[in-house]
Amino acid sequence: PVRGPARFEPGQRVRARQMHPSGHTRLPRYVRGHVGSVQAVRGVHVLPDHHTTHPPTPESDQGEWLYTVVFNGTTLWGEHSDPTVEVTVDAWESYLEAVA
Repeated sequence: PVRGPARFEPGQRVRARQMHPSGHTRLPRYVRGHVGSVQAVRGVHVLPDHHTTHPPTPESDQGEWLYTVVFNGTTLWGEHSDPTVEVTVDAWESYLEAVA
């Protein structure tokens, strides 16, 4: 089950949340706090961060929207990096926030 419709759509700018959980996460540290663009909506999947919880909770099997987000290399590593480099990350909805 999923809580509702996808919050983001292809082309929308999003920021990877600046987070430092004590447990498991699939959001790479090098994208946290940076702005990227949603490339694709990948459907609803179980969020591994919750699914690996011991003991299991009702939230453990809750589905969450998954997105492919593209980050420009200069955004991640500065103006001296190769401007043609792009990094794509599959990120769950709770990892992202809208950018105005």
